[in-house]
Parts: sequence; C-alpha cells; structure tokens
Amino acid sequence: MEEIRDAQVRLDELAAAAERAEAMVEEWSVREFAGRADDGGIVATAGVLGTLLRLEISPLSRRRLDATGLADAILAAVVAAEEAAADAKEELTAGLRRVREALSRPAS
Repeated sequence: MEEIRDAQVRLDELAAAAERAEAMVEEWSVREFAGRADDGGIVATAGVLGTLLRLEISPLSRRRLDATGLADAILAAVVAAEEAAADAKEELTAGLRRVREALSRPAS
C-alpha cells in the first residue's frame, strides 16, 4: 500500500512540474523586450526570438541626431532589445532544466 501512495505522490510531483514548465513557456512566448537609446528617444521592441517588432523614433531624436548618429542610436536600441530577448531565453532554458532535473529524480 505504501508503494502505491509513494507512486501517487511522485505522479503528483511530476504533474506539478510539467504544469510549471508549461506555464513558464506560455508566459515567455508572449513577452516583448525593449531596447532604448538617445535617452529613450529611440525604442526598439523585439519578440521572444529577437525579431524586431517595432521601432519608435521620437521627433526630438530625429531633429537632434544627424544621419550617422541616428543610425548608431537605432542600432544600439535594436541590439539592446535583441540582447534582452536572448537573456530571457537563457533564463527560460535554465528554468526548464531545473524542471527536467526534478522530473528525472528518482522517487524518494
């Protein structure tokens, strides 16, 4: 009887871990990541895979920066957004590894 109870406890632990992993992926999949430059006058927004979704350039940044400065600031904002997305992906991967380790632990 104790073996059945232990098996049920382990099954419950596995189900909870799987639900946590699913929730983590679901939460991550809808996130957006912003990178800013020129004191926030330029904002690049990337999706979870680092794909550029939006680029916002304030009129002040357009007036204040020459073509080279504007290009540099846009690039800085896009790179910052991409890096934020990559960092979040690493955090998700680390969290999923922890869940996988919990799933692979033998029953106590």
